[in-house]
Amino acid sequence: MANPNNILKSFTTSDQNLINILTELQNAIDSYNTLLSTAGLAIKAGGGKVAKAGTLAKAFIDGKLVSIAANTDMPALAGTVANGKFNVFVFSMDSAGAFTAQMGTAGDTLGEVVFPTVPDDNAVIGFIIVNPTGTGDFVGGTSALDDATIVPNVVYVDTPYPFNPNLAVL
Repeated sequence: MANPNNILKSFTTSDQNLINILTELQNAIDSYNTLLSTAGLAIKAGGGKVAKAGTLAKAFIDGKLVSIAANTDMPALAGTVANGKFNVFVFSMDSAGAFTAQMGTAGDTLGEVVFPTVPDDNAVIGFIIVNPTGTGDFVGGTSALDDATIVPNVVYVDTPYPFNPNLAVL
């Protein structure tokens, strides 16, 4: 649950404060894009990337119905998750079919992970949770998602429901 104090950071009794709050909410809702069917995120053969497995998926982005072809590769991961930490890599897509992978901010526990800000013109396809507990850190684009030494403990999460991590920080 979002911190209820975030939206009240500069609370005053002015009409302008209410206008600012309503504008922030409207902007978040206006830029809302969503995946309509599961993307089936799964490890790609070789372990270096995440692949969209399963059947064709649909999304509603910028007022357009768009498709994600079966077995479409997600972008390479960039960033390091330190051993013993938790973090996420979020996959999104814009209405032109361009994919984005963004790393969150790591936490000591899963609950402390902070999701990245997703571009307003993107729909979240899903995300992976990484928690390396073996030897060494997980290095995106270098470490295999199923590395037996690093033991990244990758969990694949599809988001075929309304999911917008940007709303958590209003």
